[in-house]
Amino acid sequence: MAKKGRVYLFGAGTFKANPIHGEDLAEVCVDAVERSEPEVKVGGPDTLTHNEIAAAAFTAVGNPPKISHIPDWIRVAVLAMVRMFTGSRVYGPIEFFLTVMAMDMIAPEYGTHTLREYFNSLNRTNAV
Repeated sequence: MAKKGRVYLFGAGTFKANPIHGEDLAEVCVDAVERSEPEVKVGGPDTLTHNEIAAAAFTAVGNPPKISHIPDWIRVAVLAMVRMFTGSRVYGPIEFFLTVMAMDMIAPEYGTHTLREYFNSLNRTNAV
């Protein structure tokens, strides 16, 4: 979306997340197998709001930030309509995505690979 010039977020964009890079997650998974813990909570090294994530994407592609905030009632209405008109195979993934976009998704911070670095690496790869 940032490459196309506009990012759309539900609500005010203040929900937080700390996405983790696959390499960092792989280390956690290997360690978890050795410790045999039933559940491991882990996130990436930076906790960012959805607005900050969007801003980082705009910076990586070199576009000025243009963020549109969609009222949350639209998200709720879309969920209700999708549930009414589709089966669970379609509804389930959409519900997951739209629900995650309306809550904090924070876990203990771990790793060294940041989302900003990842966005920048994607832009370098696509520029070649």
